[in-house]
Amino acid sequence: MNTGLMRGRALRVAVCLALVTLLAGCMQLNLGLTVNADDTIDGQLLLTAEKSLLSSRNTNVAAAFAELRENIPTLPPGEETSYEDARYYGAQITYHHTPLKDFTSESVNLVRDGDLYRFSLPLDPEKYGGKVAQQNPQNQQYFMRLMSFEISVTFPGRVIDTNGTVSGRSVTWKVVANQAKPTELRAIAEAPPKPTSPATSAAAAGSDQGSFPWLLVAGAVLVLLLAGVVVAVLVRRRGRTAGPPAAPGGPPGGTGPTPPADHPGPA
Repeated sequence: MNTGLMRGRALRVAVCLALVTLLAGCMQLNLGLTVNADDTIDGQLLLTAEKSLLSSRNTNVAAAFAELRENIPTLPPGEETSYEDARYYGAQITYHHTPLKDFTSESVNLVRDGDLYRFSLPLDPEKYGGKVAQQNPQNQQYFMRLMSFEISVTFPGRVIDTNGTVSGRSVTWKVVANQAKPTELRAIAEAPPKPTSPATSAAAAGSDQGSFPWLLVAGAVLVLLLAGVVVAVLVRRRGRTAGPPAAPGGPPGGTGPTPPADHPGPA
């Protein structure tokens, strides 16, 4: 094989690896979430990179970070602001009572499935390192390996299954850079019953006793019985107060009117 060709290939590999290290070795994804019982989410997401390495690529740190972020799958939308301290620069996304249905992205998945909450964060190399993969698809593996993740999720119910560390109702994961990564971070927790309207509650109560709504039927029968009692009492009272009118001027039990005193008797 041509020596010059081999040297050129080695140089390209070295450049690609250096690019991966520069882009991913300084990158951290921190996420802290609290799932509320009303299916809303509070918390923050922080995506950062070391300022020293960003500035080595571009004196404009914000522009360098924007270029870096193109390698990251979409994050759940929220109130986003810039983040900066002495060492890191990045983006901070805040979630305040964000509805669960709006908390969707290519990276973080958190959904309600009946009476369960399901959280997952796939660590799929094909979703990361998009720009470096344009030079060499193998660089996606390096990109993912050199990233770090620190995740915490607190649920309103008991944690049932996870590959993280459980403490009460919270699950945490700490995946450091330059180490092999699991295929995903996952957790399943119990979800509280959804609030129901009074009509729905009555129907549910009837359903708990069987397919036939016994409670509703019993209530209707009771109303009918009470109505019957009221009618019977009213009829009985009217019967006591009403009677045949007495004959005018006649003695009690007489058969006809009494003649006047001054009427002469028969001769």
